[in-house]
Amino acid sequence: MLMAQSSSFSTIDNKKEKVVVCNCNFEAKVLQAWTVDNPGRRFYTCEGRRVSNGYQTCNFFRWYDVEKPHGWQYTALLGARNVMRQQREEISNLRNQVRELSLENVRIGRAVRLENESSGQTPPDSDLNCEACEALRGEILVLNERSMVYRNVLITLAVGFTVVICVFMGILKW
Repeated sequence: MLMAQSSSFSTIDNKKEKVVVCNCNFEAKVLQAWTVDNPGRRFYTCEGRRVSNGYQTCNFFRWYDVEKPHGWQYTALLGARNVMRQQREEISNLRNQVRELSLENVRIGRAVRLENESSGQTPPDSDLNCEACEALRGEILVLNERSMVYRNVLITLAVGFTVVICVFMGILKW
């Protein structure tokens, strides 16, 4: 490919291996191509960087794998690429099914709750009911603590008021 031949590159020594540096003078990222011509072939590219309001890259490109895949490797890589695409599609479909089933489960739970409420039955224990109960218990604890604080403040004020009244009465008798 002409682009690969015309791209400039440099390397720097990094402890155990040489690192390819792009035109921005940053370490180039290794990606893998899955095109028909270059299945599984790796290449260096500029990872880019954030600048003020956008993203900037120098469009650096250099093949990591010097030789193109050929023969049985080429066929095997194309087959692997197709399998990966099928698996990605299957995973996507399964995620959509899980999402739909979760929504359906929520709808069914709401319908059962409404039916139980309308018939006067007590609803069965469910995760939502348990979560609601726990939330209410937490609120009750907070309200009890506030009540104790208010009671203590009220008692302190009453004692303080009584002391002040006694002091004034004592001063007036003198």
